[in-house]
Parts: sequence; structure tokens; C-alpha cells
Amino acid sequence: MTRDGGANWTDVTGNVDEVPSHTYVTRIVASNGAAGGVYAVFDGHRNDDFSPYIFASDDYGESWERITDGLPNTSLNALAQHPVAHNLLFAGSEVGVHFSIDGGAEWHDLGNGLPTVPVDDLVVHPRENDLVVGTHGLGIWIMDDIAPLAELSSEVMAASSHLFSVRPALSYNAYFPQGWTPGIYAAPNPPAGARIRYHLGADADSVKLIIRGADGTTLRELNGGTGAGLNEMIWNLSLVEDGPDGEPMNPGPRVLPGEYAVELATGADTLETTVEVRLDPRVSMSRSDLEARHAVMMDSYRLSGTVQTVRERLGSIGEQLDRIEDHVRSLTEEVPEELAGEIEAFREALEELEEEFGDVSNGSFAWGSMQRSTTPATADQLWQIDRSWEEVPPMIPRVNEMITVRLPALYDRVYAEGLRPEAEKPVAAPVRRR
Repeated sequence: MTRDGGANWTDVTGNVDEVPSHTYVTRIVASNGAAGGVYAVFDGHRNDDFSPYIFASDDYGESWERITDGLPNTSLNALAQHPVAHNLLFAGSEVGVHFSIDGGAEWHDLGNGLPTVPVDDLVVHPRENDLVVGTHGLGIWIMDDIAPLAELSSEVMAASSHLFSVRPALSYNAYFPQGWTPGIYAAPNPPAGARIRYHLGADADSVKLIIRGADGTTLRELNGGTGAGLNEMIWNLSLVEDGPDGEPMNPGPRVLPGEYAVELATGADTLETTVEVRLDPRVSMSRSDLEARHAVMMDSYRLSGTVQTVRERLGSIGEQLDRIEDHVRSLTEEVPEELAGEIEAFREALEELEEEFGDVSNGSFAWGSMQRSTTPATADQLWQIDRSWEEVPPMIPRVNEMITVRLPALYDRVYAEGLRPEAEKPVAAPVRRR
């Protein structure tokens, strides 16, 4: 041991008890915590001694304490301490990885899909907070974002709920190579978005994760797992707004880079943390350009709920016309000529409306193509959105006339009282925000 940069050394080997002489020293790890802290790992397998040996000192090696409770009876090859959570230790042995959240007082098998394999080295990545495991024969394994382990404690385990810190989330467009493209290695990507983990002391009736903007506006609500123990939810960074009918639309554009509040509501507790959303570093757009593009995407998105509802309603009307014909045929061999003509006229009007609606509604989905690019909105996209806002709302009364007047009238002619299908709800007309 040296305390003057190597000018003078002190042999502290004799201060370590319980280790047979001439036992190899596998690792010496200077503590990231208090000065004077150090860990030493010994390996005696060359002398047919497979006992685990890890010792800790807090006085520059003057005295040592053995910390092996819970470790398997096998030699140790590696040791790593978390750079921030100093009580979190990882030990690599001939059979895998064990961890301790209390400075080595008690060890636990890490497991989590890691096979039984000799582990030769361990590193906690200081930026990504990943555990990197170097094995003997099975390559490199990485446990992404070990924040729950870094924050785990007896207090966390005893609490009714705990919301762990969330690593910054990257907003990016994933690349998906074509299936027939030769010479490209492709592997599954981790889920895109913010990885939110929480611990429940017992099963909960319901769990909600609520994402809020800087102004407190609710941007997304997610239903989380309710089981006791560690739970995980991925927020893909997209927001959701209510449509004109007051119902949530499908998820829309990703949020802008910035800091967002994450609230965990279990019924008994409400906990909160934050997540930072970062822009893909390969994208060079100014904040003002990002905000302008996002405003255009939201303008497109706010029309998409109505367009989606109209398409569903028109499709449902077509299905109902098919059922009406089938129902009549079940009662008579042929559909009466007058009724058949009425159904055919209805179908032609429906197909005409569907075609016309499809021609003018493309702007409602322009936000998707904009998000997949890294440039401001194009003139064509702006034109499509403006055209859709001009053409779609005036068509809603025509759609609703089919839903509320024409189809029920046909029901009255075909179905007996009490057997008529329930009528669809009319479509709420959208109002453009300025």
C-alpha cells in the first residue's frame, strides 16, 4: 500500500487473516467512497482451495474484514463497486455474478438471464450506469441501467412503493434494414423511450404512471403492473390528447426534448421523479425549428382522431349493409327488389363518400412522416394539412346523416322491434386550434 504516489510502499499482506499463504490476489479495488477504503479478492483454486475470499478495509489496509456471506463456494475472479452507490458491489466467480447492496454484508445471486458461466471481469459503466460482464467463453453480457440496484435498500424494500430514478431517454428514429439487404448485421433494439421502474411492497389494485410537462399538463397516462416486487413500464415518449368526442386518441408525436415529471399513483401513494428527454445527437435542428415543426405535427395529429373515427364508422356501415342482406336472405330466398335497390344505392353513396374522404384526409397523418424525418415541414405537408382541415370538417354532417338517419331507417325496415342493432354514435366535428 502506498499513500504518496508510489514513493514508499507498505506490505499489508500480514494484516489479512483467514487467507492461506501464497494465495493469488485476484483484485484490489480502491473504494469510490471514503478515503482509506479498499477491497481485496483472493483466488486459491491453484492450491485446490475453492473458498471465496473477499476482504474490506476502511483504514488503508491496517485491518480487514471478510465479507463473503451468501457467496457460493467457488473461487472469485472479479470485483466491481458502483461509482456512486458505494454500498453496491458485484463479484464475478466461476459460476456467475453476485451482488451486495450493503457493502458486502450479504450477497445475492444476480441471475436475470445470465447463464452459469465463469466471469473474468466486471465494469459499471460510469455514464450509462450499465453493468458490463466479461465471461470466459460466452462473450460480453450487459445489464442495462442498474439504477434499481443502485437505489435498492432495506428502506426501499420495506416501503409500500418506490419509484426509481429514470435514465435520460433518447428521442430518435430507429433504422430498420430491408429483410433482403445482404451483409448487414441486425439485432433487436431495446425498447425506445423512457424506462420507468418501480417497486411495490404488495399487490396493488391499480397503478398509473402519469407524464406531465413543465406547465403541469398531463401528456400521457399509462397503466402499470400491479404485482408486488419490481415492475417496469416503457414510455415511448409519445403524447396523447383527447379527440373532439372527449375520448383519448391514439398516441401521437413524441414530446420535445426537455425535462418531464413522472408520477406514480398506486392509490395509497403518489411518488414523483423526472426524466430528461434528449434529442438524437445526430440531428442538427435548432430549438425554434423543433418547436415550429412540433406545432405543425400537433396540428396534423389533432385531426387524426376524427379521421380515424370516420374511417371506422364508414367501415362499420359497410359491414352492417352486408349483415342486413344476410338477414333478409335468411328470411326469404331473395332480397326484395325495392329493398335491394335501396341497399345498393346506400352502398354506392357510402363508397363515394369513402373515396372522397380518403382523398382529402391525408393531412391528418402527415405528422408521422414529419416525425420520421429530421427536417422542418415541407410545403407539400403544410398544404396537405391545410387542405384536410378545410375539407374534412364540412364532410362530418354527411357521415352523421348516414349514421343517424339513413342506417336506422334501413334497420326499421328489416329488423323486428327489439332486434335492431344498436346505432353507432355520430362523429364529433373537430375544431382547429390557432
